[in-house]
Amino acid sequence: MIVDRGFAAAAVFAAAAVASASPAGAVAPPPDGVYTYTQAGAPPATWKLSTLCDQVNGSRYYADYSNPLIQANFCVVNVVSTTVSNIKREEKLQNYSGRARLVGQRWTFEVKQDAGVLCPDGSTAPSTETYAFDDETLTGTHTSLHDAVCGLQPAMTKEPFTLSFQAPLDPPAQRYPLYCNDIAMCY
Repeated sequence: MIVDRGFAAAAVFAAAAVASASPAGAVAPPPDGVYTYTQAGAPPATWKLSTLCDQVNGSRYYADYSNPLIQANFCVVNVVSTTVSNIKREEKLQNYSGRARLVGQRWTFEVKQDAGVLCPDGSTAPSTETYAFDDETLTGTHTSLHDAVCGLQPAMTKEPFTLSFQAPLDPPAQRYPLYCNDIAMCY
């Protein structure tokens, strides 16, 4: 009787653990294409994403070439962000490019903005902007950091953003531009 209750309790705890676990995010690069970037308090921007990957075959370091996480580690996502016009300061800050890599199952890249901080006297100071997004949900976090500049304390802000797919790239990007043979020689 006690053993049966023990098994029942173990089954309940196992089911609760499985039910409460957050789903694993996808690790493949997002589809190449044109996306709309939306963040509260920022002007809308257009992101063009194109992925470049190296083939993983031939590397003796990796035991399982079919593992999608290993395959994604050999990819970078090129991000080009533009706005319709760049007249206002906020719009100028939305025009940048970066190269995202997989970090903690999120595609992440950093942009140095020379005029990312607006000082109380109207001048500007540099900031570091980090964008991290999930390729499955197309949601992410924009983190802005700056040092003690123009009388301000060092600060960090985090804002959520979303991406919405608009169209494929035209012409399409070649995701695997190199051919690698069995001994990891690529050409």
